Amino acid sequence: MDYLEIEGKAQLRRFGIPTNDSILLDGDEIPEGIHFPCVLKGQILAGHRGQHGAVKVVKSEEELRETKKAIEQISINGHVMEGVIACNFLPIAEEYYLGLTLDVKNRAMMLLFTPFGGMEIEDLAENEPEKLLKFDCTGGFDAEAFRTVAAKFNLAEARMNQVITFAEKLTVACFELDATTIEINPLAVLEDGSLMAIDSKLVIDDNSLYRQGDYTLLPKTAQKKSKQEEDAKAHDLTYIELDPEGDIGTMAGGAGIGMATMDTIRHYGGRVNNFLDLGGGVTAEKTYQAMRILLQNKETDYILVNVFGGINNCADMAEGIARAYTELGIKKPVIVKSRGFNQEQGWEIYEKLGFAQTKYGTTDEAVQQLMKLKGGGTENEHSN
Repeated sequence: MDYLEIEGKAQLRRFGIPTNDSILLDGDEIPEGIHFPCVLKGQILAGHRGQHGAVKVVKSEEELRETKKAIEQISINGHVMEGVIACNFLPIAEEYYLGLTLDVKNRAMMLLFTPFGGMEIEDLAENEPEKLLKFDCTGGFDAEAFRTVAAKFNLAEARMNQVITFAEKLTVACFELDATTIEINPLAVLEDGSLMAIDSKLVIDDNSLYRQGDYTLLPKTAQKKSKQEEDAKAHDLTYIELDPEGDIGTMAGGAGIGMATMDTIRHYGGRVNNFLDLGGGVTAEKTYQAMRILLQNKETDYILVNVFGGINNCADMAEGIARAYTELGIKKPVIVKSRGFNQEQGWEIYEKLGFAQTKYGTTDEAVQQLMKLKGGGTENEHSN
């Protein structure tokens, strides 16, 4: 479950991590405690708020009211604004990044730290990886080991001690909250030398919510469904968009095999854009509509089909997929694992289309084949 900034900050304070004030603006009244200039920040379950105009400095009550109304109208990737907060304007000297995230591929909880703030952490990791420290905290935070590896940043001893204190508290919070991601971005260094969390991201594992408290402070508006989700619903397909930056679309013949497919893709470092479950009573028309939706999704570059023909007919499913692929003319690479009733006839159809196939292998092998294609492999046929 994802939490808003104001909710994440509340949890940080529970574990002794200082944050700046966050005053919720409700209606047109100006709450007590607001001093100008201040920073208005939209509360939304989406990133890149600043780029979309949802973070603004205001200098008067009139400007605050006008800016608040403008921010409330902003939506990002289908998410709507849940509220607006006012934060005190701080004298910031430097910006750091500190966070923990679950590394699914390596089954580890990794702490990430950099004193080079001001960039998206993904961009820094890709373009200047030497500036980002990755530290394994699966067994807890080891202060001296962290001090050793972080020495490359040449921080003064007093500053290093401050960072270590924050890292220790953040690691405790991560495990106590069953978080899959908890981050402070930025971790601000103020002009007086103190450190403060002035933004927060918190994601808690849904499977552990039963043992966590209710940390919501603002009711969440249902996310607006995308065109693909509405299209899928009209054709009795279960389609859920997961990662807007994911480049892999999936089609599965059942929720269980769909979840296993997504987990395996993540294990090998892939990013899944969507979950599409064909459900029961699969016909050629149903797979036609499913493949059409996946092909028309402009965010994806690859498609993995993982289906089983028990009561369903593999040849019928292949015919629907082939019709969509031929009619639309959108030639995304497709990898297919199709087993069961009339599998050979289905394989023949996929072969004519030039699809890569895992005929006798496992989901794991199909995903490995997908990742090979993504990595620039040229092999188009794989039978096992």
